[in-house]
Amino acid sequence: MKTAVDPITAEICRNYLETVSQEMSATVENTAMSPIFTLNHDYSCGVFYTTPRNPPGLRPTPENPQDFPGAAGLDSGAPRDAGWTAAPDLAKAGPDRDGAALASDMPDVQLLARDLAVPVHIFASLESVRMVFRYFRDDIRPGDVFLVADPYMGGTHCPDWTIMKPIFIPTPTDSSGTPGPDRPAFFPCVRGHINDVGGPVPGGYNVNAREVWQEGFRISPVRIVDQGTPVRDLWEVILANTRVPHEVRGDLHAMVGACTVGHRRIEELIRKYGAEAVEASVEYILRYSEVQLRARIHQWPDGTYHHVEYVDHDYAGHRDVPIHVTVAIHGDSLTVDFTGSSGEVEGFINSPPGNSASQVFTAITAMCPDIPVNSGFFRPIRMVLPEASVVKPRPPAPVGHCTLVPGTTIIDAVMKAFEQVVPERVGTAACDLNNARCFGVDSRTGRYFISGDLNATPMSAGGAHGTDGWGAWAATFCALRLPPLEMYELQFPYFYYLAEYATDTAAPGRWRGAPALHFRRRQTDDMRVTIYNGSYRHSLAGYAGGKRGAGNYWLIREGAPDELKVTECCLAEPLPRGSLLFAQSGGGGGWGDPLARDPQEVLDDWLDEVVSLEVAARDYGVVIDPSTRTVDVEKTAALRAQARHARDRSPSSPLMPP
Repeated sequence: MKTAVDPITAEICRNYLETVSQEMSATVENTAMSPIFTLNHDYSCGVFYTTPRNPPGLRPTPENPQDFPGAAGLDSGAPRDAGWTAAPDLAKAGPDRDGAALASDMPDVQLLARDLAVPVHIFASLESVRMVFRYFRDDIRPGDVFLVADPYMGGTHCPDWTIMKPIFIPTPTDSSGTPGPDRPAFFPCVRGHINDVGGPVPGGYNVNAREVWQEGFRISPVRIVDQGTPVRDLWEVILANTRVPHEVRGDLHAMVGACTVGHRRIEELIRKYGAEAVEASVEYILRYSEVQLRARIHQWPDGTYHHVEYVDHDYAGHRDVPIHVTVAIHGDSLTVDFTGSSGEVEGFINSPPGNSASQVFTAITAMCPDIPVNSGFFRPIRMVLPEASVVKPRPPAPVGHCTLVPGTTIIDAVMKAFEQVVPERVGTAACDLNNARCFGVDSRTGRYFISGDLNATPMSAGGAHGTDGWGAWAATFCALRLPPLEMYELQFPYFYYLAEYATDTAAPGRWRGAPALHFRRRQTDDMRVTIYNGSYRHSLAGYAGGKRGAGNYWLIREGAPDELKVTECCLAEPLPRGSLLFAQSGGGGGWGDPLARDPQEVLDDWLDEVVSLEVAARDYGVVIDPSTRTVDVEKTAALRAQARHARDRSPSSPLMPP
């Protein structure tokens, strides 16, 4: 029996599943223990779906893509399973430890819905669900809950733990009308950054790591709840491998609880509409996004577009690590090829395939914000990740910083390639964290603490066509939140002095980037700090003639005789009681020619102390009379003409002559 598609029901199901993801997220936020979850929102929730490759009797989508809006001119013969799948290539997982390709009867795994999520969490969780199926095969039962936290078995880096819970539905009937056994079809899933996962460095981020074993406790896919009963001995093993077990226990309970909420809500949806109708709606949802993206790609010019961006360093003394991207557009599909990128590096910036693919998806979804994001969106995208490269390393290469470095550079490189295709759609889409982990004992409570302070690194938004950079991170990462400074002062031995925009740090452009943020904090107890900084020399890219962001750096023990400027990294550096910690978090790049910026907007920036008089003239060619607080129109026109003439004679020179 074939199930007809009802587009109205399909859209109801799509919105329902997104609401389920939001309720799961609220559950985590309201029940977790660590500030990383409750204040920073460094976790993501979503709903995944699995189906046999050839489900019997189910015909859930129109045969002709013309049946979808916006699909005129598309090829109805486009492959349904196009896109990137890394699971067959992941290293030595599950009972079949020879790394062989997945069996043909293994299910496809699809992302259906997500809350406002951190992209590298939710996109990479596809590989986590795939790995559970590969590892457990037919040994998945109702009431089970699984944990995946291994970079080379469906993860990204050791601190990102993925919790999922299967929902079983009847298998569609075969041609004889006989129903099959129930199968795990839906997986509510939570992926979150755990504050400490063991290893030699509190809080992870071991800048001296030279293999993955030095980065934290690796957890291959495991069943932590067995048919509704927690596997207590396994929980205790996991909690014995963290310095903050009270936090991690609470966060794990919150993640499992959120999956239970998602499980309950999806079962309610299935009871209301029936399993076959929900599955048909799911396939319609996926196909809709696929067709919409194919229609968008079809509007772009065929061709091959290249760009190379560079990672500052690999934390092992090697600098200017290349990320080479080639985007090839053909008809209604595209390929993103990383051939020419660096090989594996010694330091901890190697990027497993799930992480690399997530950064590509982040860039492309940012360019198409009107298309629903699910696995259907990914189908027209093919990726080439060279073996033994920085974007597809072999174990045991270290990967601890991969989500940010080279993640930020991958996104910039992809965007810069697309700049040659659709410049009006590109811009900064990366997070660009320059982060620090502080650890010690809080004398107020006697409790050991580990903190990562996002208030020191909240800036990455760049200019885009039609808008300046806004207040904090690029929109793709705005699921992350900045905790109130007062809350951090309550939870950690800190006292904040400064968190404000810095004058003359916004990347110039027709639409400028966000200004850098300057941060200053006094320590009220002795502690140590590990800093893992990026984007000091190769800061966030500018687009369509816009300039790069200001870059990131730190000052440890600011103002003291032993003040230390950190542009790359340090490990367990002392921060005595009373010492100051300073950071600059640079904003994203500008968009468009700075000399085309409206002089009135430059004046507004001067009045808001975003730019000084000198920078208004140097970067924008705008002359402001401070006595009248107005633009001198004639002098501005003359200065801009001079700047354009100088730039035409020497395109690589600064905007203004010395």
